[in-house]
Amino acid sequence: MILLLFFLFFWIGLSFRYAVLLFTVVVILLAILVFRRYKSKLCLLCLGITFIGVGISYIRIDIQKENFIGIVIDSKDNYFILLSKGEKLYAYNKDNEYEIGDYLYVKGKKEELDFVVLESQFDFKDHLNKKGIYYSIDVKGIEAKFTNPIKIRKTRNKFLNHFDEQKRALIKSMLFSEHEDNQDLNNIDKLHLSRLVNASGIYIYAYLRFFTFILSYFIKDKRIKIVSLITLVPYFIFTFPRLTVLRIMIMELLRYINEIFFNKKIKSLELLSINGFILLLFDFHNAYQMSFILGMSMPIIISLIRDMTFMYKRFKKKVVELFYIYAAFIPFEFKFYNGINPLSIVLQTLLSPLFIALATMSLLCFYGVPIYGVVSFLLTGVSNLLGWLSKISIQINGPPFNEWYLLGYILLLLSYCYFRSIDFIPIYRLNGLIEIIYLLFRLIPLYMPTSMQVSFINVGQGDSCLIRKGNTAVLIDTGGLKNVDIGKNVLIPFLEKQGIYDIDLVITTHDDYDHVGALDSLKNNYYVKDVVKEATDFPININGITFSNYNNHIGEYSEKNDNSLVIGFTLMNKSFLITGDAPKEVERNIINEYEHIDCDILKVGHHGSETSTCDEFIKFLKPKVGIISCGKNNKYGHPKKSVLKILEDNNVKIRRTDIEGTITYRNYIFM
Repeated sequence: MILLLFFLFFWIGLSFRYAVLLFTVVVILLAILVFRRYKSKLCLLCLGITFIGVGISYIRIDIQKENFIGIVIDSKDNYFILLSKGEKLYAYNKDNEYEIGDYLYVKGKKEELDFVVLESQFDFKDHLNKKGIYYSIDVKGIEAKFTNPIKIRKTRNKFLNHFDEQKRALIKSMLFSEHEDNQDLNNIDKLHLSRLVNASGIYIYAYLRFFTFILSYFIKDKRIKIVSLITLVPYFIFTFPRLTVLRIMIMELLRYINEIFFNKKIKSLELLSINGFILLLFDFHNAYQMSFILGMSMPIIISLIRDMTFMYKRFKKKVVELFYIYAAFIPFEFKFYNGINPLSIVLQTLLSPLFIALATMSLLCFYGVPIYGVVSFLLTGVSNLLGWLSKISIQINGPPFNEWYLLGYILLLLSYCYFRSIDFIPIYRLNGLIEIIYLLFRLIPLYMPTSMQVSFINVGQGDSCLIRKGNTAVLIDTGGLKNVDIGKNVLIPFLEKQGIYDIDLVITTHDDYDHVGALDSLKNNYYVKDVVKEATDFPININGITFSNYNNHIGEYSEKNDNSLVIGFTLMNKSFLITGDAPKEVERNIINEYEHIDCDILKVGHHGSETSTCDEFIKFLKPKVGIISCGKNNKYGHPKKSVLKILEDNNVKIRRTDIEGTITYRNYIFM
């Protein structure tokens, strides 16, 4: 059980190496509390073995190999995961047709995983690392030694084709945990319900209960439960390696064994610990999966909460339990949604029966029961309901909990629940007060009115810079990519994490798509008060920040880049200069027209292209830092070696968004 408590707060995006140091201290404290309360040596044994196993699983031997033979353990539309001699390897394969269970001989070289990650977007490398995948294969050829006769993906796609594209996405998410860009799924995310739909697996329990009820008319003894569980095996095969299904199947099997052979003498939390131990013994990287974290931690939290709410009557008891459950999952809210939605726990409670009914009937359809019309009708109703609810969604923005804040919050909550359950009044009242104050400091953005920042946002091959002083926010350029909605998927999540609810001003340096392509999306999905793109509008003063334009010849050139604004401003006692895509000719004009321009931090022109950043300009400005905003492995080869050499020769510190991600300077107004 201590194992499960540990994963509740340590496997939420934390660094493993950093967490281990804290883990050893916390485990000793929790071991004393849990062992004294539940008297379970089994929990302690499971924890010890698991802790050793986790450490062993991180010892990897990095051997470069040319050829690989193994079995496919996961397969998607454009890649598969190969298990070769105990090592999991990622292999990109366009229009991938290989199935789970195929035995392949792959020619290629093993390489470090390398993927483009934009600000606030899904980190695929981190996702693979959490599954124990650290290397990819640069595939040169594939030979199938054996092909799985069960065509898993083809069978799933054949089932999904019974529904139109809009409805198909929701079923695909619920039954197979595969997410795609879809309005219904976007509304679910907006309402903070995606974990209810994808990770909890409550509909699988509902299916088992439903099938047990049906079978009870034909089978009268205890075999009924194992028969119901066996009917879930085909679903497990067609969703492999989905952890939610495996976790539930193991838990139900343990309950059956406990009932048949041990007369229910093993407590539920001990069964849960055994379940967790089996999953981690199967693969220790399961500890990173949200299905494991939620599936293991939720019963523990509910158990502790019920121990301290037994004195309440039924309705009040449910309300109090929901309140504490929601409090426990606030860190998850910040992690996945960049804030909290106070209505989410109510919506989850009210909508659970609807989603359970929809998912259960969808699963019956998958098994061949011809009720596609009923499912389609329900999907239409759910879609309309989600659309209406999304309009009244409330979100309090904020960044994810850092390691120390998360640790303190969870320890305070667990301590409160424990001392409240044993009615130790002096401690739990003081503990509760501290917890409230602790949480208020997180929910109320006290740092916003007193702080300021400049962030060069990682928008890939493009430019975007956030300037914030107190509650005033200015954006210079928005970035823009053809294959990613930068406004909706990058800028808005980043702004939410900063606690920003609206943009006071957007300044666009020029009309290139990689600088303004996301502007329309940003305006359609966020509140933008004003947009400026004309040189005649400068200088602009907003909340004490003066923005000046140093390109005095805009409109005189035929090329877009020559007409790029060159914006300078001062904040945090630092002078910033953002040159857009201004070429060397514009830089030389600035040198000739100005005796001096203060510049501590230069946003290097044109993403490090050799058309900008001449040596004379750098000598004229004498910047301390040069920021290069460019896309990782971009097709233009930015930044160019000649530009890097000019910066290095002038002792300019080089910082790059393709290497560091978003680069932020932050300080307080009174400093």
